[in-house]
Amino acid sequence: MIGDRIDFISEYCDRRCERCAFTNRCSAYACQVAIEMCDGDIAAGIELAVGQPQPVGGEKEQTVGQQLMEEFEQHPPSQQDLDAWEREEKARRNRIKKNPLTQIADTYIAIALAWTKDHADRTRSQAETAVSDALDTIQWDLFLIGAKLRRALDGRDRRDEWDDDPIQNDWNGSAKVALISLARSADAWRMVAEMADNFGAEVAVDAIARLRSAAMQEFPDAMRFKRPGFDDVAHAGDDGRIC
Repeated sequence: MIGDRIDFISEYCDRRCERCAFTNRCSAYACQVAIEMCDGDIAAGIELAVGQPQPVGGEKEQTVGQQLMEEFEQHPPSQQDLDAWEREEKARRNRIKKNPLTQIADTYIAIALAWTKDHADRTRSQAETAVSDALDTIQWDLFLIGAKLRRALDGRDRRDEWDDDPIQNDWNGSAKVALISLARSADAWRMVAEMADNFGAEVAVDAIARLRSAAMQEFPDAMRFKRPGFDDVAHAGDDGRIC
């Protein structure tokens, strides 16, 4: 219905909508606003934001999701198939949990969470605006980084099911978002660590540097992924920074 929307742009962003120049071209943002306008009614909000145009004088067209649901209802999987799927998913979750990158990410998150919980408010009250902005970045990216890295590992584990392009695939796209967030969070931590009373922020600086290095080694082609919309106007260098 709206021709200038960018497909999948929200899949590879950091969800800081208030700082984004593409909100007017993002279906996810349109849905968010529309749901609020519809007093929290998700179905009504989505239809308001991205609902399909109805054919004149015809019946409502069936969506792909509705078609898949009908096929599922007509040919439901057997209990044996469901059990096999659950075993496969459990094995995948265990592989991702044991991956060294996941463990390094969990270590960084634990260190950063502990520091921000104990010191962020006090540091913010005493700091200049630039340091306060750095703390905002650290706290915003804290869980985003871990989530995107897990999604990248999960997507790569499913590579035969989804993507066959060596560069333009979901795991590289997810890893790129994580790497960009890691780069700016690393800069933010260094700014905090330069304060006279940084309460041991150097530990987080070391932890995020280790995580960033591990992520780049794990997904060496991630920065070559072209994110819809964003990378049409900005280029991300190999070090993960937007330039």
